[in-house]
Amino acid sequence: MEFATYYFTLLVMLASVLAAAICFSAYLASRARSLILGFGGFLCYFADTALMLQDSIATAVLGTATDPSYLLARSVATVVIGDAFLTFFWLLVCNFIGERKTAIKCVPPLLFLLISFALLANATSFEGRFWFYSMRMFYVVWILGYAFVRYLTCHDSTERVRLARGRVIFVVVAVLTILVIAEDVLMFLVLRVDQWALGPIVISAERNYAENLSMLACSLLAIFHAGRSLALRFIEPPADEDELRASHIGTNLALYSNRHGLTDREREVLQLVLQGKDNQNIASALTVAPSTVKVYVHRLLKKTECESRQALIQDFWKGF
Repeated sequence: MEFATYYFTLLVMLASVLAAAICFSAYLASRARSLILGFGGFLCYFADTALMLQDSIATAVLGTATDPSYLLARSVATVVIGDAFLTFFWLLVCNFIGERKTAIKCVPPLLFLLISFALLANATSFEGRFWFYSMRMFYVVWILGYAFVRYLTCHDSTERVRLARGRVIFVVVAVLTILVIAEDVLMFLVLRVDQWALGPIVISAERNYAENLSMLACSLLAIFHAGRSLALRFIEPPADEDELRASHIGTNLALYSNRHGLTDREREVLQLVLQGKDNQNIASALTVAPSTVKVYVHRLLKKTECESRQALIQDFWKGF
């Protein structure tokens, strides 16, 4: 493998595994669903990138890269791992925008898998290879398009503000996705070659550098986000940690309440529950009877579909 490509591949693999590791560490501390989904996505992309090095070894050492059985196994692995890492990020986006419908979450990955295997049978011509390798980006286009439509159709101001925070990574991924498709068009449909030399760098038709750059950007974002999540839980003394925790509750309380249709009073009760207060203390804080608090807590559990106060607290923190 040409040295520049080799070290760039190592950089992408290092960033992916580092992002996976820090996401998993932050998940152990916060139990946030977004972090465990990020962990799965980056770990799968690490495995996907490792297949590129495997191809180089198969060519240079084993001489089996053109063996039909190897090519078939390699293509199947590409489809399965590609579907896995993209689905992890699709579910992460669903979590971010508050999508709760199981059908919407499950249909895209199943379609990607079925269409990719169907295209694999005709991936011998340049046109067939273009459609086969571009399926990943069509999946990404679906993810970006769905998120954008949800933003445009969202009428809740709090939700829109939160969704707008992802605009930078949205634009970066969108631009790089266009570059990925453009690179596939150039190699498979215009030049119709397996590789192309650009100065000292050899560009392979089956290796997309724009996709690697996109994942590199996502890895850096994940490292920053997960690092901040860990920092919130490593503050001394404990009083400062309580203050940070209360601030984090306030940031996400309105969003969680709107998603579950909570009233203003139920939101107040939820905030006190999240602070660890029992019914008596909540009643004192709100100047109501303990029996009234009990009714509000029951309504909270019913609306959020949680079985207990502890489950309610965990559900709140998992969503962010």
